[in-house]
Amino acid sequence: MKTVLYITYDGLTDALGQSQILPYLTRLSQRDVQIIILSFEKKEKFEKDKTCIEEIISNKNIIWVPLTYTKKPPVVSTLLDIRKGKGLAAKIYRQYKYSIVHCRGYVAALMGLYLKNKFGVKFIFDMRGWWADEKLESGFWSKKIYQPVYQYVKKLEKTFFNKADFIVSLTEVGKREIVRQQLAPEKKIGVIPTCVDFTIFKPFNIETRAAVRTQLNIPQDAKVLIYSGSLGGNYDMEMIIKIFESFSSRFPGSYLLILSKDILSDNELATLKSKGNIIITNSPFKKVTDYLMAGDAGLIIYKTAFSTIGRSPTKLGEYWASGLPVISLKGIGDLDALYNHYHSGGILLNSNLSNLNTKIQQLAFVDKEQLRINAKDYYDVERGVAFYYNVYDTLKD
Repeated sequence: MKTVLYITYDGLTDALGQSQILPYLTRLSQRDVQIIILSFEKKEKFEKDKTCIEEIISNKNIIWVPLTYTKKPPVVSTLLDIRKGKGLAAKIYRQYKYSIVHCRGYVAALMGLYLKNKFGVKFIFDMRGWWADEKLESGFWSKKIYQPVYQYVKKLEKTFFNKADFIVSLTEVGKREIVRQQLAPEKKIGVIPTCVDFTIFKPFNIETRAAVRTQLNIPQDAKVLIYSGSLGGNYDMEMIIKIFESFSSRFPGSYLLILSKDILSDNELATLKSKGNIIITNSPFKKVTDYLMAGDAGLIIYKTAFSTIGRSPTKLGEYWASGLPVISLKGIGDLDALYNHYHSGGILLNSNLSNLNTKIQQLAFVDKEQLRINAKDYYDVERGVAFYYNVYDTLKD
């Protein structure tokens, strides 16, 4: 039996942990793999959802070792968390002798690199996109004080690529960039997108659609554009509003439903509400599928920059799984290739929205069943499980 230490700086009690970590690991643990998860949990979420996570992993071949995530002061708190993580991961090694450390993202990779050097374990760098560039381009690291941090992380990035026994990219275009920059040979890079758990994101149901619309006071015959995800940073609210205005011109009386956990200021809320029928709500992860069924089209928007090549929007798979065609920008990860391959997935806009009105007129509300078939073909979590199991099996010796 293979024993793998999985390190994530995101918490299992985060929505991301429940959508993009546990669906893979619970399934992998049912094969001949023992999974030890070292995660960093936000205190309030941990206290609220700890029992829920324990129920999900009960009777699975999983050991969960949570640490407390610290946020302040910036940078210093992360370094302290890394130090804690290294110490605990070393202690876990002495007890369980895991042979592989699977690191989700850059912070986790710092711990994994230490473990590879100290114990000789195989090191998987699951990069999840170009993190340092995302931070810089989103504005979070735009101040001069962060310039040395950015340079340091980019230097570490090269070390991760060089020292990793295997590298995971979310996109084919990201993989090509790694090879183009000669950061790592093609043979040790694999590609798997962010996947969707189809036991959670269920087929379209007309009764669910009607119930959610009634709950939100949305007329049953109105067209609804849905944006699911974060606001601010790399997520361009101005662009979302422009697209909704064009959507409303074609479909008078339409609604924009924003599903987000982000808290907006009163001024931001007032500005949004002044743009038309806009509803902002939050939802537990397992209920997001119900809200998506209330929509007619989904929206994926990121600010266009270098790091965009590494993005694999989970939302595309979730929208398609729920029967929603998708409005998106060109140049986001592999989306251009996916739209070309599946034909009927939605519309792609130029990054400056120069073709916005023309494309909105072309938006077709196609067969919901076919969209779900598309999603299952590319985004099924079982595909991701098979990918990671194969990586573990290849590295076990």
